[in-house]
Amino acid sequence: MGLEPLDAPGDDQSGFSRPIWTWPRGGEEGSETDVSPLAHLLDGRFQRGASTDEGSPEVACDDPDALALAAVDGAASVAAPLGTRSPVNALARALGDWCLSGGTRAGFAEQVAGWRAQGFERLLCFDPVHLKPETDHAIVLGPRFLALSEAELDGLLDDLNPWLADDGMQAVRIGRQTYLLAQLRPDGIGPANADLQRGGAPLACLLNRNAGVFLNEERSDPVLRQWLTELQMWLYPQPLNDRRAAQGQPILSSFWPHGLSALSDEMPSPPAGERLILTDSPAVIAECDASVWQGDEVGAASEAIRAGRPVRVLLTEAAWCRLEGDVGGFQQELARIDAWLERLETECPGVRVRLDDGQGGVWQPESGWKRTWRRLLQRVGR
Repeated sequence: MGLEPLDAPGDDQSGFSRPIWTWPRGGEEGSETDVSPLAHLLDGRFQRGASTDEGSPEVACDDPDALALAAVDGAASVAAPLGTRSPVNALARALGDWCLSGGTRAGFAEQVAGWRAQGFERLLCFDPVHLKPETDHAIVLGPRFLALSEAELDGLLDDLNPWLADDGMQAVRIGRQTYLLAQLRPDGIGPANADLQRGGAPLACLLNRNAGVFLNEERSDPVLRQWLTELQMWLYPQPLNDRRAAQGQPILSSFWPHGLSALSDEMPSPPAGERLILTDSPAVIAECDASVWQGDEVGAASEAIRAGRPVRVLLTEAAWCRLEGDVGGFQQELARIDAWLERLETECPGVRVRLDDGQGGVWQPESGWKRTWRRLLQRVGR
């Protein structure tokens, strides 16, 4: 399938397994990904498996959105404390994804009103996943591993929605993310059942872990489990999966419903902040006064710096790649950050940058004399 799996030992019932993989990138089949200076700096800390809290696998202390939210206030270290749970709420994440895709809060409120007018009362995150078979269990691999194109996903949703509509549901795409709308019925199935009180565990908890741990009696609802089985049976013979299998690509095994929330007019409306926050996290966009980070432009940041306004950049894509085991994507994202920092330094010479990896590691610029000494050593070849 164009990847090199490095599988961990067999399942130890903790819910953790760590396949590490990479798709060929850079436009050349099998080409190596250039490793950026930032990747060299952080790879020892980030290129490893998720935390292994065997007692509570639904707790994800390294959930990227949880880390980003913890960093908003600028703590000395943004590492989330043990026991921090993923902040997934489908309505808030959908608002964040809407804004990340160029929309506005007002526009999203109008969209929610339209959904409610159609009778929808519930919203869930609905992330595509691939279930990688092991000896006696299946490992959850996420959207980055599947690498579905927008055309593939939109075409599938066109076929899926008539099937969902029979039970009062509809799948929609907002940016790169998929969501499930449901009309509540006393005898509804799956997410449309009015008595359903919870969705699945957050996706960050499942990635690279045994799916069965999150489908037992303790961590899932029987109504949801039964519906997921029906969904998988519908997906398996779809033409999309036939085409992907023929091309050596992973098939779409299922969608994972989580972050169950009511469709409500009450959405986050954060006050204006003193600092400029740039982010790629939908959770931060939804909950804070933040702007979308653009990897190819530094105008907003440089303008704020010149005006003496503090700037905080909170990025999660590299951490999501780490959770999924996507080494190539991880290094590629760090290269984007490196390039952005270089442009920022060009625009704002002498700008001081402090890096915090969310795992307790903090890096600050070298002092002037250390930088001068290092350059002198380089010139004399030492």
